[in-house]
Amino acid sequence: MYANIPGRFIQPTWGSIRLSVGVLLLLSATSAWAASLSLRDAEAIALRQNPGLGALTQKIAELRHKAVAVAQLPDPHLALGAANLPLNSFSMNQQQMSMLSVGLSQTFPSFGKLGLEGQQAGIEAQAAADTLRGQSAELVLLLRRAWLQALYTEDAVATVQHQEQLEAESVQAALALYRSAQGSQVDVLRAQLARDNLANDISKLQAERASDLAQIAQILNLPEPPSIEHQWPNLPPPPTLAQA
Repeated sequence: MYANIPGRFIQPTWGSIRLSVGVLLLLSATSAWAASLSLRDAEAIALRQNPGLGALTQKIAELRHKAVAVAQLPDPHLALGAANLPLNSFSMNQQQMSMLSVGLSQTFPSFGKLGLEGQQAGIEAQAAADTLRGQSAELVLLLRRAWLQALYTEDAVATVQHQEQLEAESVQAALALYRSAQGSQVDVLRAQLARDNLANDISKLQAERASDLAQIAQILNLPEPPSIEHQWPNLPPPPTLAQA
């Protein structure tokens, strides 16, 4: 863009352009981070970014390639040689006895050996695939448990906070009755104790929710707890790493 000043145009500098681009990127990243994360997206992130599952997937691919390779015959060997070469000029046409030799050899293993080795590698690949499915399901189970606990504690905090407001009103009512000589001090103390107990319950629930969100961040390998979508999800079967 150019600034329209009478008599001349002013071209923006590279510093202002970089600053504008940086601000746009920061705003887009902030809006993306502020968006609530759904459980399905969280499961996909957990399966993709888990280093143990990634290493196991690579191992399965290697074992499957090995199962195909060991079941085939080894590569044939080609041999080249020269016999009775003359020593004065090394010319192939000087004497008729000079000649080249070409040989091709193939190794044949014992009967059934290739099939057994391929079958063994296939069994190892299948066992690794079963382990991958089990670890994926366990990871998703841990994520879902922390997710549901975070949703439950969030609802519980809202409920207890409402009860705390009601108890605060009860305290005010007990104080009014006490001041008008229509109530006792015991009633005031009892209402205050109930309000304080609810405040302690709120603090405990908030600490539990913070712990659940921290566990979610650890499973997803995030630097800080995410903002999760406040909606009780329908829980389908855990997705596999290939589906994610």
